[in-house]
Amino acid sequence: MKQQTAGEILREFYLNQGFYFAPLPYSKKEIRDIAKNFPSGEVDVFLGGKAQEETLKSMPLAEYGIVHFACHGLLDEQVPFRSALVLSIDEDKKEDGFLQVREIYNLRLNADMVVLSACQTGRGRLESGEGLLGLPRIFFYAGAKSVISTLWPINDKSTSILMHSIYEHLSKGESKSQAIRSAKIKMLNSKYAHPFYWAAFVLNGDSGPLTVE
Repeated sequence: MKQQTAGEILREFYLNQGFYFAPLPYSKKEIRDIAKNFPSGEVDVFLGGKAQEETLKSMPLAEYGIVHFACHGLLDEQVPFRSALVLSIDEDKKEDGFLQVREIYNLRLNADMVVLSACQTGRGRLESGEGLLGLPRIFFYAGAKSVISTLWPINDKSTSILMHSIYEHLSKGESKSQAIRSAKIKMLNSKYAHPFYWAAFVLNGDSGPLTVE
């Protein structure tokens, strides 16, 4: 009998909890469109099989002003430390591909903004005296100044459009809160006018302009 890897065991566990790893065909477009708002030499883009947990952990993350994830998000409200962002797994399998809360806590960030473009990343368990235990809080512990996250499952295509619009407004000098508001108003005037497509996105932390160019 073939021995399961750590990644396969975790994937099986999450599937048994009701999580579904559907393809995200528009996530690549989302990242490519966002990258166009910055000088090519100042952006590192990892798509598909290159978006690996091992790569992320090996990078000097404290040098990045913005860290953007477009992937699956796994929410475990019963055991918050099992919540995770799902990245790719390479053939070496040095990592399981699930960037869990305990691992995010050990990252060293100095990002002006972290974007969690994934399902339900803004939710968590409410602890008396502690507040909401979820992914945004852990990214603040890791060093982020602001976090954009979501309150419910999101649509892949409409999210790529919304994110592209947010970054366009940021590049025009709008504050983070203004850029999100402007992008949502634009969605209201499109075929994605229903709040399901845009209202899930919330900003926590610093709401001012980006401090990176």
